[in-house]
Parts: sequence; structure tokens; C-alpha cells
Amino acid sequence: MIQSRHCSLCDNEIRSLEKGVTCKLTSKKPDFKKACSDIVLRDKFLSKLEDANLELEKIRSVSNKAHWTLYVLIILGILLIIGNKMLTDVVQDLNYYWVYRVGIIAIGITILTNAFNGVIKFKKNLKNKALEKNKIDSVLKIYGISYKTKFEYKKEIHENQNIEVTIDFKNWIKNRTSTTYKITP
Repeated sequence: MIQSRHCSLCDNEIRSLEKGVTCKLTSKKPDFKKACSDIVLRDKFLSKLEDANLELEKIRSVSNKAHWTLYVLIILGILLIIGNKMLTDVVQDLNYYWVYRVGIIAIGITILTNAFNGVIKFKKNLKNKALEKNKIDSVLKIYGISYKTKFEYKKEIHENQNIEVTIDFKNWIKNRTSTTYKITP
């Protein structure tokens, strides 16, 4: 088990360039096999857990938008590539006929490339945030802590979205936490 995952959630962690990660209680580097008997999971842990879950939820909430954007851009790109002859027939100038056709095809290819790059970026971001959350969950599993999250989207005010994050814990000091975040586009 990677000890730094435990320490990054613990309020006793001290980080310095000189010594790296050390424990505030022992002033030594972490030295445990599976679980730390002195771990203190409070504010730092809660903040990281809420952030990881909220970031993942934000990405998942725009999933449909990302996919619809992909579909629309694919259709538009293909229409430009295939239908470029009809568009260039509007231009009667024979000197620039092929220039227009090649230009329209290039625009279509650019749109397709941007569409796929957007989806690749979306999936990579989703994977990274899920990995971040899974790292926290794997440490909590060792200590027997489980939780369920609930996201409640409040009324949007002045283009700011308020999201209330409620986390119900099992086998932790706190039974429930609730925090409201303001998300700006």
C-alpha cells in the first residue's frame, strides 16, 4: 500500500522539500504496513473527499452535452466533406473552384478532428477524476469507512450554480456532512 495516500488524507501530515512527508506526531517518515494507528481523518480528509466527488460529478453532469456536441460536429464535418461540391457550385468562378472545394474539405476535417479531440479530452478528464476518487476510497476501505454522496442542484442565480453535497458516513466520527458549493461557468 502506498503510505503517502494515507498521509495525504491525515491532518498529521507535514510536507517539506527537505524531509518529504513526515508525521507531526512522530516527526518521522511514515512507517506502517497496511494501516496507520495514529491517522486523524478530519478536515483535510473531508475537504479532499468532497472535492474529488464534486469534480467527478461536475464532469459526469456534462457527459450528455459532450456526446451531443460530438454527434453534431461529426454530422457537420461529414456534410462539409461530402457536400462540398454543392457548396462550391454556388461559386461560378472556375479559377478558384478547386480552392473552394479543398478549403471546405479542410474545414470539415478540422471540425471532425476538434470533435474527437474534445471527446478524448473529456474521457481523459473523467478517468483522472475517477482515479483520484478511487485512491481516496481505497484508503477509506482499509479503515472500514464507507460513505454515500448526494448532490442537490439548487436554483441557478446569476449564472452561478449552487450544489449541495451531502455525504452520509458509516464508521466515521461524523455521521453526515453537508456543504454547499457555488459553481461558476
